[in-house]
Amino acid sequence: MMATRSSESGFTLIELLVAVTIMLMVLAGTTQIMSDAIEDSTAAKQVLDMNANLRATMDLVQRDLLQVGQGLPVGRRIGIPNGPGAQPLNRPGPATLGECAGVSTFPLMESLPAVTVGPDLGPAVNEVCTDILTILAADNVVDAMPLASMAANGSSARILNRYVANGAVLDINDNPDTRGDNIRAGDILMIERGSESTVVQVTAVSANNTLTFGTAASVDPLRLNQRDTSLAMLGTINQIRAITPTIPATPTVVSGLQQPTTALVTRLRFLTYYVDTDGIPGIPRLMRQVGGEDAEPVAVGVEAFRLTYDIADGEDNPTNVRMTPQDIDGTSGVCDPPCNENQIRKVNVTLAMRASGNRAGSITDVGRNLQNTLHTQVSLRSMAFVDRYR
Repeated sequence: MMATRSSESGFTLIELLVAVTIMLMVLAGTTQIMSDAIEDSTAAKQVLDMNANLRATMDLVQRDLLQVGQGLPVGRRIGIPNGPGAQPLNRPGPATLGECAGVSTFPLMESLPAVTVGPDLGPAVNEVCTDILTILAADNVVDAMPLASMAANGSSARILNRYVANGAVLDINDNPDTRGDNIRAGDILMIERGSESTVVQVTAVSANNTLTFGTAASVDPLRLNQRDTSLAMLGTINQIRAITPTIPATPTVVSGLQQPTTALVTRLRFLTYYVDTDGIPGIPRLMRQVGGEDAEPVAVGVEAFRLTYDIADGEDNPTNVRMTPQDIDGTSGVCDPPCNENQIRKVNVTLAMRASGNRAGSITDVGRNLQNTLHTQVSLRSMAFVDRYR
């Protein structure tokens, strides 16, 4: 009897290859969808982070601009060393880079304005030079403290010992700082008496409320503490001391009001904004520098930092003025008569940023524009109204 062979069934090699091909196509499509989803999620996070950073940075710029000119003398200018032997003050900011001029010093002038402009002085981003801005305002914490005495050569001064609250005696060097009024090395102060004023940088604080104003470049990087006991140089602490070398024993009273009898000390907010391109290659940063201290980045991935100004000249009141040298000397045709920094009443700020991972000139994700721009206008209220009476 012959044995019968059972029937066997299965996939042929061709069928197996077709099935594997279809499976690989499905997996490739699924992988692409997942990859796109991950990229979309990453891009969305980058955009959210960029917009949050952009808003926070613009808020900081606005806050600083709102205080411009606050508590400064009439005319919103502070005296600085000038005349025979005076050297220009060092201005914070970047040096010359390519076609962009950069900064080295402030102009050698009699006084420093509340707003010092700097159109097209900063390094180029997207082939356009960025702007620099230096602003001044009084700090209302250390405000109008009277001096008891000044060294004959102007190298130091002592703030008047006086009662401040609940029987406590003023101490600008206590530890801990119980009243939040400490003065520290590096602080920039305005010293004024009557119509005279000057600006100095504190280099040391010692007992009995004594401040030292050293002149070494390491402690006075802006070159504020220039002195001249012969009084040939103007705008120095020596000029202030010549008016009131010591505090009178009895305050002067006129029409029942006690008059300021000595020089007064106010701490200054001395701020500079500029763009830096040296920190991370391809990622410009907006820097905020306090006085002569090290600058700190407040925004990363800056695409533009441009400023214009609205002017109150009593005639045409031009708007969106770049405040170029030609605007200031009257040759641009925009300002007639010539504009000057004392006339600035509003600052128009344009700040653009790119999301992290999308460096300028190296965008790999074609079709995506992970960039945003904010525009704002800030009125400099202290430049238009009297904000202090004495």
